[in-house]
Amino acid sequence: MIVLFSFCDIPWWLTWLLPFLLGLGLGYLLWSRFKDMVASLEAKINELNMKIGGLEADLETCRKNRIEAEGNVSMLRGRLRELELEAAKASSTTNVGIAATTGHETKQSSESVSFAAAGSDDKWFAAIGQDKLQIIEGIGPKMEEVLHENGVKHFSALAGMNGESLRSILSKYGDKYRIIDPNTWPQQASLADQRKWNDLIALQKTLDTGRSDTATNGETDSKLEKWLIKAGVLRRWAQDDLKAVEGIGPKIEELMHAAGIKTWRALSETSVSRIQEILTAAGPRFALADPGTWPEQSGMAADGKWDELQKYQDFLNAGKVKK
Repeated sequence: MIVLFSFCDIPWWLTWLLPFLLGLGLGYLLWSRFKDMVASLEAKINELNMKIGGLEADLETCRKNRIEAEGNVSMLRGRLRELELEAAKASSTTNVGIAATTGHETKQSSESVSFAAAGSDDKWFAAIGQDKLQIIEGIGPKMEEVLHENGVKHFSALAGMNGESLRSILSKYGDKYRIIDPNTWPQQASLADQRKWNDLIALQKTLDTGRSDTATNGETDSKLEKWLIKAGVLRRWAQDDLKAVEGIGPKIEELMHAAGIKTWRALSETSVSRIQEILTAAGPRFALADPGTWPEQSGMAADGKWDELQKYQDFLNAGKVKK
């Protein structure tokens, strides 16, 4: 018996089911393949992100090392200039006047020491020079490079410009510098060029990233002051830290505290003879300490006269006037 097969006898739904199943199988194969490709690409992306993170960390380390190296170079240049100034002073005939000692109590008169005209300013200038534009609030390493590329390499050159001319320079470098406000840079540079360091520090404490029109809650940090502290040129002391007085170390500070002298003001109002009594009672290990200048130094610290104190201490050796 011969059975004849006719496509007409195939159920209609089967003619739709077979292509659907074939398409589904092909789609699954393609999806599996692309799923593996996506997983592989995601793994590569994660690996590249890790490498980028490592490179960014290395770059940040390099930047920090560069900044530290630049600071060290500046300090060495400053030290070189300072040695040159000391050599020049050594060859001069300037004499330092020393006050006479009266009775058992030594007091420094207002004319006890004739300070050099520049005093600590010479040290600050020796460290900063005429071209350290980065001490200007609002100028960083990149901005300093931009200014150098446009011929602005010294404080005097920057002081002779204005906000409009500086913005025209910044506009050459696209929109990334649009938010920078250079209006205070010439004023800051002028103070630096005239070596009015304290005035510059005072001005910077009223600024916020170099802007004068930004409201600040009290004083802000001074970029110059922070740079001088980092360079070791300027020292900062906690309130009523008696070690700010040349000649007083941790042990003597403990003696003063034990005797009830715990502030700069209290020390400035204590007689030299009373301080000597405290030292003598503490034993022979403090016999070499000379407190003759301590009240005067602490008085300057209490009054916030840090520039005068630093100039004064330049002529001291362990708290004693150099002879």
